[in-house]
Amino acid sequence: MPKKKTSKKQENSLTGKSTAKAYQPGTDVSILGLREAIIEALFEADYDTFRGCIAILLDKQNYQDITDETGLSKSTLYRMSEPESNPTLENVCKVLSYINNLQELEAA
Repeated sequence: MPKKKTSKKQENSLTGKSTAKAYQPGTDVSILGLREAIIEALFEADYDTFRGCIAILLDKQNYQDITDETGLSKSTLYRMSEPESNPTLENVCKVLSYINNLQELEAA
């Protein structure tokens, strides 16, 4: 069976261009900063920032602690950070309550 010919066009189109790097959460993200970013994103209806903040929270904290405190399932938490998600107000409030509790623990 002869080899299938492919176009070199796509291969050449990437030469010299930078590619996106995978997101790596920083260790310098504070819970207070995350809380403020979530609240500001909600007031400005910036849902992409909100989803990003939820993703950072899941990267920074142990999801088991979050599920225990909020009563939300792991899949619900991860769905909240997906691009097409539309979390309920109740779930958003549970996450904000969790962040407030974390902030109080850090302050103590």
